[in-house]
Amino acid sequence: MTPVVVALLAVSACLLCWPPELPLLPLGSARLPRPGAARRRRAAEREWLDALVAELSAGRDPSVALLLVERGGGDVSICPNAVVAVRAGADVVPALRRDGERSETVRAAAACWDVASSTGAGLAASLAVLADSVRESERVRDELAAGLAEPRATAVVLACLPSLGLVLGSMLGAQPLAWLTGSTLGRAVLAVGLVLEVLGCVWSWRIARGLEAAL
Repeated sequence: MTPVVVALLAVSACLLCWPPELPLLPLGSARLPRPGAARRRRAAEREWLDALVAELSAGRDPSVALLLVERGGGDVSICPNAVVAVRAGADVVPALRRDGERSETVRAAAACWDVASSTGAGLAASLAVLADSVRESERVRDELAAGLAEPRATAVVLACLPSLGLVLGSMLGAQPLAWLTGSTLGRAVLAVGLVLEVLGCVWSWRIARGLEAAL
């Protein structure tokens, strides 16, 4: 296998199998949310919600339960504004809404807290329903993420086809590499082909990355 074919296969494999958690620079992909970080954040929010439901079910006051859960939440702070509001004796709901500007789970918890404080409804029961809904949403996300494996495999196969064509041509005695590297027109065709190959790989990668970020 010639160095040109090896390089083509290596570039295709690296671009298509690039970890989605890492930005691909300088193509601007760092502006996309990182799926790995978003997944870890959602997991921390689910743990926070389950712990809050457990404290409320044990008979804790909502404000006390919020402080206890946040204190035992490790390095991830889910609702820092709400904790400050509780310690200052202020209204928790507006602070939770500020914490939920980038989190649907916290925003929904703020709505449950608002309804419970204004109507006297049980906060633990509504948050338990919310926790079940969040877990179901995550299950659907996992199924959709698994469904991306087939398009990724198809992109890998399509990216390897040019290299396979060169190998088959060489085996049949057509010597395509001699023409591609030994003439001006061939080198121009090879350069354009490599550019299009890289662009196709990057395009496929960004489509898959965008779908993962949207989950």
